[in-house]
Amino acid sequence: KNTDPQSWQQAFDCLSPGNQTWAINAPVLLVVCADSLFQHNQQPNRWAQYDTGAAVENLCLQATSMGLMAHQMGGFNADAARENFAIPLQYTLMAIISIGYPAPIEALEGEVLTRETAARSRRLLSELVFSGAWGQALD
Repeated sequence: KNTDPQSWQQAFDCLSPGNQTWAINAPVLLVVCADSLFQHNQQPNRWAQYDTGAAVENLCLQATSMGLMAHQMGGFNADAARENFAIPLQYTLMAIISIGYPAPIEALEGEVLTRETAARSRRLLSELVFSGAWGQALD
């Protein structure tokens, strides 16, 4: 935000209104893209999105280790982001990530406060990991 306010604003404007509430005070917004072609031979890279996800996870872990918060957002206008940043068609726009220090809980209100303080739940491992055939839960 401080180094290039115009680029920050362009990324921010692509976010859905709900995600703008997460990003409004973040000093960094990253537009995450997966290159659908290998650089060395320009052939299709079917692992691009997988590799991009792994790289982003490491970025998020690093941010957390530094006391920062990285919030990944899928609610954004990919066409506007592509146009704003002249992103070539071979790149799949995956997410926008806001990075910054977490806001104090006292600064949150409304739906954001409710979501942030709600009990967390996870899907059961038996719903996600299968053995032998799809849908056959791993015991």
